[in-house]
Amino acid sequence: MKFVENWYLFESNNINTYSSKSFVLEICVSMVLLNNQFLDNILDKGMKARYSENSNVFLTDLKNLIISKNRLVLGKFENGRCIEDTHIPKINEISKSIKFNIDVDWNILIKSRTIARNIIDKILPDEKLGPDRIKKILWIGPNKSKTYNEDLVVELTNGDQYSLFLDKNPSSTKTSSFNTFIEEIIGEDLDRMFGEENIEKWDKLTKEWIRVTYENSNKITQGHIEKFIDPKRIDSIGYFEYFDIRHRDPRYKYLGEFIEIYNKNILKFSDLMNNIWKEKDSFVDFNKVFSEWVEIKNVILNSRILENLLTSSLKKNNSGEISKLENGMKNASGKVKMKFMKTIVNKLNCLERNTFFISKNSDEFYQIPSRGFFRKNYDQIDINFDYHVRFDRDPLIENSDKFIIKVKLITSKIDFLDLDIIIGFSGGEFSNKLSAKYKFNMPIDFNYRVSKLSI
Repeated sequence: MKFVENWYLFESNNINTYSSKSFVLEICVSMVLLNNQFLDNILDKGMKARYSENSNVFLTDLKNLIISKNRLVLGKFENGRCIEDTHIPKINEISKSIKFNIDVDWNILIKSRTIARNIIDKILPDEKLGPDRIKKILWIGPNKSKTYNEDLVVELTNGDQYSLFLDKNPSSTKTSSFNTFIEEIIGEDLDRMFGEENIEKWDKLTKEWIRVTYENSNKITQGHIEKFIDPKRIDSIGYFEYFDIRHRDPRYKYLGEFIEIYNKNILKFSDLMNNIWKEKDSFVDFNKVFSEWVEIKNVILNSRILENLLTSSLKKNNSGEISKLENGMKNASGKVKMKFMKTIVNKLNCLERNTFFISKNSDEFYQIPSRGFFRKNYDQIDINFDYHVRFDRDPLIENSDKFIIKVKLITSKIDFLDLDIIIGFSGGEFSNKLSAKYKFNMPIDFNYRVSKLSI
């Protein structure tokens, strides 16, 4: 039996890699929830001295709080619900790797109390969470997995469970490839991106990219460009050809030439161009060249290619599922609504259970609804969207050169959530890859809106 336990601990990656700060934070937050004055004597009344000479005593006290099996226990998930795990050796083993110095790590204790108070004030919509409402707190610790990676689960006396991520925010911006996003929306029409109707536009965009860079570069930078192309032949360079251009000097055909200003060997023309744009001093007037390039991108890439592709595809395949609203946005129904909803639920990282992200900042406390929440309220939620390219945006403002799809989730009861899908080149100003960034604009009262829709 001892061999089996040791083998289990050897196999557990979480035990060997668990963060000391996470352990202290999670246990202290749990204890403040169960006893609101748990850290007050240390933080406010001078009892820090007890642990200053030997901080391991404090860690031992924390470990014993779990082992004593009061209302703080080790938890694990079975069949979608968190239950108590009685395999105590996990706790003993993980505590051996924890390092903590109460003087150096003092802020962890301050943060723990702040986060716990945030939970007490905000996790329940109409009341504070008192210790008497808590049946138990399940610390996930060494049992975390890709599927279940929350820090704590608070179980109330009525059986409800709340999954908590501590000192974390639901990432407000997530990124994926453009192809992944657009294929979900327009399906097989994605093949038209580089089809016969668009390839001339991509070639035009490429020529303008090279021209505007060369003409606005200083003499030294122009000299580097001329090592790769003949400027008189810019109009003959197409989109796909651009990414195949190499250094023209045969001496550098394998490793490229070391260019001191960029501190690297450069073989491909596209790499040179990206490095030029990373150094503003490469240009005579960077703001001027950037403004010119933004205008070109907005006209050719954002309007003539992306907007046209999306509009023509939706009109051809889903014309009856889109209606224009008085405010200029479009209302989605049918398959279009379903596709947008799927994207939103996936990018919010919604699970089959409600999750809460709690930061040390009092205004950052977000409930991420479960997938079941969106299934239940699907008919009550309207999805409106808009993606018209604006040519009057200040080129120096962030994302002024991006193609942006604005999405709103609206209900008859309350406006719910806004999402911006920001599409642009990844890996440089001009590359062979487009990415889609999903930026959720979550209002401060987002949890309240969730609770209202749940009624």
